[in-house]
Amino acid sequence: MDTPLHLLIATDSESSADALLAELRRAGYAPDGTRVEDEDGLRNALASGSIELVLADAALTDPSPLRLLSVLEEHAWDGPVIVLAQESDEALVVAALHAGAGDYLTWGRLARLGSAVGRELRAAHGRRRREEAERARKEAEERYQALVDEIPALTYISWADPFGSPVYVSPQIKTLTGYTPAEWLADRESWVRSIHPEDRERVVAELTRCREQGQPFSCEYRTVTREGRVTWWRDDGRFLTDGDGRPQFLRGLIVDVTERKQADETIRRLMYYDALTGLPNRSLLLERLQKELAESRTLGRALALLLLDLDHFRQVNNTLGSENGDRVIQEVARRLSDAVGGADQVARLRGDEFALLLPGGDATLGRQVAARLLKALAQPVMIHRLPVEVGASIGIAVAPDHGEEGETLLRRVDLAMQAAKRAGESPVVYSSACDPYDPHRLVVLGELRRAIESDQLVLHYQPKVDLKDGKVLGAEALVRWRHPKQGIVPPDRFIGLAEQGGLIKALTGWVLDRAVADCRSWELEGRTLSVAVNLSARNLQDPQLADHIAALLESRGLPPGRLELELTESAVLADPRRAAETLERLDDSGVALAIDDFGTGYSSLAYLRKLPVSQLKIDKSFVMAMSNNHEDSMIVRSTADLGHNLGLTVVAEGVEDKPTWDMLGQFGCDAAQGYYMARPMPGAELSAWLRDH
Repeated sequence: MDTPLHLLIATDSESSADALLAELRRAGYAPDGTRVEDEDGLRNALASGSIELVLADAALTDPSPLRLLSVLEEHAWDGPVIVLAQESDEALVVAALHAGAGDYLTWGRLARLGSAVGRELRAAHGRRRREEAERARKEAEERYQALVDEIPALTYISWADPFGSPVYVSPQIKTLTGYTPAEWLADRESWVRSIHPEDRERVVAELTRCREQGQPFSCEYRTVTREGRVTWWRDDGRFLTDGDGRPQFLRGLIVDVTERKQADETIRRLMYYDALTGLPNRSLLLERLQKELAESRTLGRALALLLLDLDHFRQVNNTLGSENGDRVIQEVARRLSDAVGGADQVARLRGDEFALLLPGGDATLGRQVAARLLKALAQPVMIHRLPVEVGASIGIAVAPDHGEEGETLLRRVDLAMQAAKRAGESPVVYSSACDPYDPHRLVVLGELRRAIESDQLVLHYQPKVDLKDGKVLGAEALVRWRHPKQGIVPPDRFIGLAEQGGLIKALTGWVLDRAVADCRSWELEGRTLSVAVNLSARNLQDPQLADHIAALLESRGLPPGRLELELTESAVLADPRRAAETLERLDDSGVALAIDDFGTGYSSLAYLRKLPVSQLKIDKSFVMAMSNNHEDSMIVRSTADLGHNLGLTVVAEGVEDKPTWDMLGQFGCDAAQGYYMARPMPGAELSAWLRDH
């Protein structure tokens, strides 16, 4: 197919023009020629059409070839010009070539016209491309030079190839990477090499995707400087296309965002990691638990969750101080992490609670891992050369058997852990027996409420006897439940339930009212005895307790000194501040206060000295075996001595034989309770026992 060609022929000879057109057709062109004979015709032709080539007859005088070239320059036409001349016009031809003509031919060698035209057209096309490229380069350079000088960021132009080979880079490259612009440009792969190895594949893949889809490139990634320092870059660029619309260059801007990334990481650690131990916290555990549960449902696999709680840590903390308590927590965290092979596997939920996720694990694996954790805590933690025993209770719950939702699984593993703590054995796998809120317990709680309201409870009293002269000093009130179907129910089967179910205030109120009434009746019989009532931790948190007791004593006409309130160490330490406030108010009212079961709560006498207590009761676990156990006898003797040094009356519980009675007298204990003197008995029987005694 012939090549179209738009040309202008400057000649006053129509036959010459026809000869030129015929030759071009023979050479494979389809010429569309316009012939002009004078300068006006030349100007009109330039203004009206698209001309690719000019053929100028040297014999034309208006315009002459030199004038023709001048007019073309005025019109900014930069296409090829071929002059056709006779041999005798050599001087004119040379002048025309100097003025801008591309080639010349003699009329006698017109057969060369086709090749000359092709050569000139190609040369003109190449010249235009070079000029356009140079113009584009200069425009880009001018456009970005001001930006480079003003912004605190790196600007660049690179080839749109997989390596991002650099074409231009601003001087900030030296600050960001340690390389000069010349060094950066000399290496075709300098950008790819600078990307952190862990991010390189991701970033190159994103660059390729954006190039193929014609989208802007935007990415954050780590880089490694010449000195080996890791920094973060924010890289935003756009692709520049060539004349065919293909991506040719990438023009972009890079900002160092290292400080922002470090701030983000700090915030993330505060949100998801425990500040004391560096372990994942509850928030991160919940996120991971939800994710693992979703994967477990998809894959049809199990998931085990372990919850570990340190035993008696509150007492350790109060005895050694919070700073040393923190050291214990940190050492426990380290041991647990080592036991499972990594700090990221264990989470610290709060205080002394830790959790562990076992994706794909069942109850058997949970028990095995729990045994490993307990073994890791078997050795004491050394705090200032003082060995501190750290025991733990561990609960296990398994999805989907024990729940398919995160909160359900957490609640049930907590119930399993509490069951382990009550039983003193670990681990415990969750079962319905662990749940204090199952329907059966709710039924019992309802029965207990009715028992309080319908007077199904009864008080038994155990005398407290002076070790020096055997005189009865008072009695401790112990509540029993006369169940209509089960008979007498001991307190250990319903006191805890009352605390969990919110009935402890009503139960304690009933006991106080009945004990104060009985004590008043003893006084009317001529017996000056005190009565002791036990309080729980929840009672000490009741801000109305002191006022209620004061009103009760006044209504019954019983002197405040006749009532003793016994509190365990753990009850006081559950909330020391509030307990101290309540005890101060009770002491101000004249009620006597005693610490019960001393020795089992891991607290110190120095701490108890701050409380307004007047009596110390040594726990029966030390007293019952003291006649046959030298260590227990030494504990009892030391406790009695320390109690007296603090101005406290010392009472020993659990006295079951005469040798124990005699030893307590030798140790200087003030009073005793136990089966050797009398078992707990109903109030009516106590009066008879007192007459016989």
